[in-house]
Amino acid sequence: MEGGGRHRTAGDRRHLARAPGRRRPPGGLYGDHGQVRQLRQGLVRRVQTGGTGRGARALARGPAQVLASGESGGIPYVVSEYVDGPSLAQVLRDRGPLRGAELRRLAIGTLTALSAIHQAGVVHRDFKPGNVLLSRDGPRVIDFGISRALEETEQTGEHLVGTPPYMAPEQFAGRVAGPPADLFAWGSTMVCAATGQPPFGTRELAAVVNRIMSGEPDLGELDGELRELVARCLAKDPDVRPSATEALLALLGHQVPEQRLLAEGQQVAVPPARRRWPLVAGAVVTALAVVVAVLLTRPQPEPPARPAPVPPTPLAGPLALASSAELKLPDTGITLYENPADPVWVSSYHDQRSGGGFESYVRDPATGTFAHFGTLQEPVVSPGGGYVASLSGTRVRRLDFETIVLRDRVTGRNGEIRTVDKPDSLLLPRWSPDGRRLLATVYEVGESSSEVTGFLVLDAAARTTMITEAPGEGEGGFEWGSDGRTVLRGSGGAVRKLDLGGRLVAEFPGVGELVAGGGSRGSLGTVFATICPDKSGNVCLWDEGSGGKRGTVRMPEGSRFHGWLDDGHALAALRDGEHAKLVMLDQDGRDVRTLAGGPAAELDAVTLWFTRR
Repeated sequence: MEGGGRHRTAGDRRHLARAPGRRRPPGGLYGDHGQVRQLRQGLVRRVQTGGTGRGARALARGPAQVLASGESGGIPYVVSEYVDGPSLAQVLRDRGPLRGAELRRLAIGTLTALSAIHQAGVVHRDFKPGNVLLSRDGPRVIDFGISRALEETEQTGEHLVGTPPYMAPEQFAGRVAGPPADLFAWGSTMVCAATGQPPFGTRELAAVVNRIMSGEPDLGELDGELRELVARCLAKDPDVRPSATEALLALLGHQVPEQRLLAEGQQVAVPPARRRWPLVAGAVVTALAVVVAVLLTRPQPEPPARPAPVPPTPLAGPLALASSAELKLPDTGITLYENPADPVWVSSYHDQRSGGGFESYVRDPATGTFAHFGTLQEPVVSPGGGYVASLSGTRVRRLDFETIVLRDRVTGRNGEIRTVDKPDSLLLPRWSPDGRRLLATVYEVGESSSEVTGFLVLDAAARTTMITEAPGEGEGGFEWGSDGRTVLRGSGGAVRKLDLGGRLVAEFPGVGELVAGGGSRGSLGTVFATICPDKSGNVCLWDEGSGGKRGTVRMPEGSRFHGWLDDGHALAALRDGEHAKLVMLDQDGRDVRTLAGGPAAELDAVTLWFTRR
């Protein structure tokens, strides 16, 4: 059956975009004999272009295409299309520093340009606010075309080329400026974009040079990951600075295949109002135009395909019927009652007690001990223990987009992966049974309410996400189907089954409220669980294919169902006055084993995650 779900992607940032129509302005030659003579005279504050106006300047990224390249009288040139937009320097003069998402798009867009330039064997050597244009389709770097010719002819380093407040220490020391000098200039430009001033000042030349050579940069109000990255780029030693590609990956927050890196950087840098428009074939590669122009006969080989790392396989089988060991959770009154033979254990917990620090802890699969994971984090370990994913408690405060923290225990790669754009938000993370993909429910947050708009699936090994629009009434979230290829969602006493593209597979009316845990396989076949519609408080089991009833789990009075532990046992919470416990229940509702116990107030406020080891 066909449903109304619509499919879109994110995370690997394959956002829908639109390439604006191109227009051919008067062409221009980038660089002429007069410019080369001017550069040879010493310190140059700006490299002007030949031809007519801004349209004659070669661009490193964005919708303007490189139309031609070659040599004229021994001087290399690049002819590009016209791009309309003020320079970053002009914007800073007219309306002041950039903030938030606008600053981040600037950082990513300009790093994408530098990555393209450096891959082409070119060093810019005069990166600064005046050489960055801010068009409605994102930032573009200009005035780079002459740099390579100068590097080939000025190997002695006797002449300074650049603008002093943005030049690297090695340029003043008489050494040839390589790509690290561009990263130093990029860091200085980002500080200027965020504060209105470069990090070493702009006054007397001698004082500026002295501060660049031996002083500490003033990073002003820069914060977060961008501040950390800029500080690395402003290191005195060029060998310590990251490459443009490394810096771009750091801001994107996830690994990107080499052949897609520049296209993704360009897409992320496009303002959201234009990023959602339909994609025109070929538009995403315009950031590569300069590479094509410079490397006319130097094709880049495709990198060899690497096999995807395989996460550990989750343990199978039932839990033991008795505990043989106790473990007290740090800084709580909660005790875990465990058995070394158990294939299921508490893999993480999140402390939300009032007056506490909202700390979270994750269990080491080798030692079985808990280690601090972070503050205002909600870590969830995958079945098998290959990955730890976390939604940050501060995500609701962001105004641009959200991320998922992903720790990869298989490869050791850790970082943040971009997910949904605001006003959307994520809740209810759920790992697939095989421990390879994470499902989260997407909510659109309004001023007075929120509504479910779809779901997100994160492929942990590929570090990509897919967002599927599947709106529906009610506040319940999405759960995995038993096959890992479908999702379930309950609303109004009915349960709908969708494929990962959002198409309706089946609908089961009148089955009751869907409970956590999703679909499962066992002796009863493939089933999902609901709070029975007869208001008995029991849990009903329904066939995931036909919707027929398969059984009932009797729940003790005052208990609450929390999902399945194994084929024959459910996880439930029981309360006895000020004390509470988490227990294994058989299908007749008998308490066969206590798994955790402690003060009821603590068990209410400390979330324990049980997963297969």
